Amino acid sequence: MLPSRAVTPPAGTFLAKVRAGCILFPRPIKEWCDGQGWDLFRIVAGDPDRLVLEPVLSSAREHDPPSTPDDAPDFADDFRSSLSPDGCLWIPAKLRESVSLAEQSVMMRIESGGIGVYLRKVFDTLGFRP
Repeated sequence: MLPSRAVTPPAGTFLAKVRAGCILFPRPIKEWCDGQGWDLFRIVAGDPDRLVLEPVLSSAREHDPPSTPDDAPDFADDFRSSLSPDGCLWIPAKLRESVSLAEQSVMMRIESGGIGVYLRKVFDTLGFRP
C-alpha cells in the first residue's frame, strides 16, 4: 500500500493491550502505520524492558532474497510480523520471553523511524503513566 498523503506522527504515548501473543495497536498508531504503508515489521528486543518495531518498507522487501532452511534467520535476531487489518501484531514467544511480555498493557510511541513498545515496569522511569 502506498501512502496517500503526508500524515503527522501521533504525539505522545499510547496504552496498548497484549492478548494471545499479539499487541493490539492503539487507533492513532494504527492510523499512522496505515498512512505510511507500514504493515510489515522487524521486531527486535531493544533492551530487557522494550521491543522495537522497525517497519520493513516495500522497497526493502523487493531486495530480500528468498529464505531457505539453511539461511533462515534466528527469530531472536530477525523476526518479521505483519500487522493485521484490525491492528494486531503477533510477537513470537521467544521475543515475548526475552522482555517478559505477557498478557498485560504496554505503552507505544512513534520514535526514530519505528515504534517503541515499553513494558509497564518502565512507565515511571520514562515519566509516563497509562
